Amino acid sequence: MDIIFTIASNTFRETIRNKVLYNILLFVGIIIVLSVSFGEWSVFARVQVMNDFGLAAMSLSGLLLAVFIGSSLLGKEISGKTIYLTATKPIYRANIIWGKFFGVFATLFLNFLIMSIVFGISLVASEGEITTIHIKALALLITELGVILAFSLLFSVLSSPTLAAIFTIGFYIIGHFNDLVGIGDLEEKAWLAPFLYAFNLIMPNLEFFNIRAAVVLGNPISTQYVLAAIAYGILFIAIALSLASLAFEKKDLS
Repeated sequence: MDIIFTIASNTFRETIRNKVLYNILLFVGIIIVLSVSFGEWSVFARVQVMNDFGLAAMSLSGLLLAVFIGSSLLGKEISGKTIYLTATKPIYRANIIWGKFFGVFATLFLNFLIMSIVFGISLVASEGEITTIHIKALALLITELGVILAFSLLFSVLSSPTLAAIFTIGFYIIGHFNDLVGIGDLEEKAWLAPFLYAFNLIMPNLEFFNIRAAVVLGNPISTQYVLAAIAYGILFIAIALSLASLAFEKKDLS
């Protein structure tokens, strides 16, 4: 556990200096602040637009952060030979994967916290108010960020940084369209149902973490649903990191 903490601490210090991090943070901050102005042009209530744009921007930032930081982290260390300083020591390579994950996640969580504060200030400036459903939405978004990051690390172990970035983007898109099981209910396409159900079990459904519509419309979301979605996310994080650890143990670094 001490080894994982040490690797996580070193990774945090390394990634916190990444300029891409601050560029994305600035970009999302600008989008959130501008959403206040978007509300003036919209036929919808300004607070509703603020909620929609703000949460969508924060979800997109999770993808961008995972793509530009998570998917390239191991690849850069392998190509730059810096991974050898850790991987050649008498420690399990799985500790490297878990340490890298917690280190990057801590960095992204810190940035997510800053974005949340900007979102909250902008929401109050739009004459809105922060409610428990906002807290639930943010908790689910940070869980989604963890899932995306875990799979981006898995892709980075299995492929090059460029391919890992492409796979991560594809994972994000497919994960948000993983509600297609209902197509099997159509009589002419009922044969697809078993395949779609299998796909739904294997592929994380990122829509479980998306309660943006409920926030915009003011519909209640139960705490039980939020806890179940967080547990669902933690399960897939553990699966992705376990697969990444197994692949990294067998990876030839010579």
